[in-house]
Amino acid sequence: MKSKPFFKKYLFSLLLLLSASFCIPQTAFAVKKPAMVRSLKCGTTTKNSINISWKPQNGISGYQIFRSASYDGPYEKLKDVTAENCSFCNINLQSGREYYYRVRAYKTDGNYVITGNFSNALSAHTKCTSRTAALRARANVRKHAGINHPVITTLNTGSKVTVICTANDKSGASWSRISFKTGRKKKIGYIRSDLLSTGQQTPEITGIVIANSGLHLRRSASVSGQIITTLSRGTKISIVSQITGSDGQKWYQVRFKQGKKTLKGYVLARYIRIS
Repeated sequence: MKSKPFFKKYLFSLLLLLSASFCIPQTAFAVKKPAMVRSLKCGTTTKNSINISWKPQNGISGYQIFRSASYDGPYEKLKDVTAENCSFCNINLQSGREYYYRVRAYKTDGNYVITGNFSNALSAHTKCTSRTAALRARANVRKHAGINHPVITTLNTGSKVTVICTANDKSGASWSRISFKTGRKKKIGYIRSDLLSTGQQTPEITGIVIANSGLHLRRSASVSGQIITTLSRGTKISIVSQITGSDGQKWYQVRFKQGKKTLKGYVLARYIRIS
């Protein structure tokens, strides 16, 4: 029982030692966190450059500029600029490509760097000549590039749109930023680039059905698409285009004659032998 005072004294000393070991320098809390960068906007653009600017702040050391090729990131730091700079020119970019920017302010205090919150993401694209395109198949138009974003509307096969620029989703797949009309309203959204035809005609390729039990010709590039007819083995078809369906499989848009009629639809590419 006489060992209790010694144990308490030992425990108290140990706690003092531990608290000293994890003591955080007061300078880490002395500097106020910079405010969020506001009013990030796009200025002059060329075919290979984008100018951005933002509202300046007082009492900071500088700004950190980040960029991504996708709305969903990841963002990589491009450069640190001094507090006197509230603009940046990003050069050596691809023509007709969309980029995304975020900026945050920072302060330095000795060996410490204290950063503020990021600005809202800014979308900007380099210049290019807009072009008209038509949808190869019925498809969803989304708010941003990527199937994880909300659907604005659905456009039918053959619908005409204007391609503004190209963009990437978070997996690196190519999308197109488009403008289109629904009624009297003009809207802007994103659609997968492989679902668009720019009007450049390519020679049709012929193929032969090799499925033993026949092959369904469907109204859309999906195994759930409505069946138009069933093509028997050995049927010759003309391949109009190739797309990746919503199920991730490769499909051919084809046409062939059935009597006096010319039918057009989609078939799974793996059941066609190119002739």
